[in-house]
This record gives sequence, C-alpha cells and structure tokens, in this order.
Amino acid sequence: MNKIIKQSIIPLVTIVISIILGVVFQNSFLSILTLIVGFLNSYYMAIGKWHNYIFGLLFAITYGVICALNGLYGWGIFAIVFYVPSQIMGMINWKKNNEDNVVKMRSFNLKVSLVVCSGVIIGSLLFGYLLSLLPSQQLSFLDGTTQIVNVCGIILSLLRFREAWYVWLVNNVLDLSIWIINLINNTPNAQMMFITSLMYLVMNVIGVVCWIKIERNQNNKLIDKEKNAIYN
Repeated sequence: MNKIIKQSIIPLVTIVISIILGVVFQNSFLSILTLIVGFLNSYYMAIGKWHNYIFGLLFAITYGVICALNGLYGWGIFAIVFYVPSQIMGMINWKKNNEDNVVKMRSFNLKVSLVVCSGVIIGSLLFGYLLSLLPSQQLSFLDGTTQIVNVCGIILSLLRFREAWYVWLVNNVLDLSIWIINLINNTPNAQMMFITSLMYLVMNVIGVVCWIKIERNQNNKLIDKEKNAIYN
C-alpha cells in the first residue's frame, strides 16, 4: 500500500501544477490536458509500467492537434499514421514481456547504433523536404527531424530497448528549439508546450537513470537464477 501511495504522489502533484500553470498562462483545456497526459506517459514509462501507453495514446492525439494548429504538420501526420497505432502495439508488447509488473529491458550493440543513426539522418532529410512542400508548414527540417527521431525512440521503446531514452534526449533538444522559437513568435499554446517539452527533458533524464537501474537488477536476478540452476 505504501508503494502505491508513493507512486501516486508525483502524478497527483503534476495534475495540480498543470492546472495552475494553465490558469496562470490562460491556456486552453487542450494544452493543460496535453501537459498532464504527457507527463504521466513519461513518468510511468520511466518506472517501466505498461500503462504508460494509455497516456501516450492521449498525448499523441492532443499534441498532434496543437502542432497542426501551429503549422507543424509533421506531428499531425505522424500522430494519425504512426503514433496512435504504436501506442497500442507498445501496450500489448509490454504487457506480454514484464517481470514483477516491470517491463523486461534490452540493449543493443554499436553496429545497431550506427544503423539507427544513419536511418535517422536519411529519414530526417527526406521527411523535412516533403514537409517543406506544404505551403503553410513552419520549420520544415526541424519539425521533420523531431518526428523521425521520435519515431526511432518509440520503436526502440516498443521493442523494450534502453537506448530509446538516449534517442529521446536528442529529440528533447530539437523539440525545445521549436517551442522556444514559437514562444518568441507568441504562437497559440506555446507557453504550455514549452513547459511540456522541458518536462519531457527532465523525465527522460530520470528515465535513463531508472532504466539503467532496472536493467542492472534484472541482469543480477538472471545471473542468480543461472547460478542456482548450476548448483542445483
């Protein structure tokens, strides 16, 4: 019971803070909801809980709408064709692969890292060019790069790779750049989206630390099981 209460404190505090910030900045209900579900998605993913994907699904929809309203069609497009389906797939995969109600982690080698990096660079350039063809699109290549990097992170997360968090840290820097520019230009909902991006940066750092610890504990348990099997 104490563990449940402890894990509930941060989400409850986040909801209260999000509502206060929404009132202070006079933002829409959609912006406030996006901040709340975005944080809950990141928080529960950081501690390895499968139901993070429920909040991820809501975040993909609300954030996609806000980005489309700001002329960032990359998110709007990917929310429909990729992010929403991937959240459903991730929920199923994580539920199948968990131990003690925590997802089983994986990691990959340098060769796979190089393949992923090459794919991100090529995909970013291609998608950025396609977005630049849209008349009212803003920050085409920056928007395109954030989507491709985020797609990479989501795929790695769906497959339970720890490296997803490092990919998302790169995406955080790009995403913050977009909303700083929008903040300067005083575009709709820019304040809350800047706070949302900043929150994701903090949560991704926490996620890296948490997943390293969880993976270490799971590896130690596996080693202990192998030792017991040998001696028995």
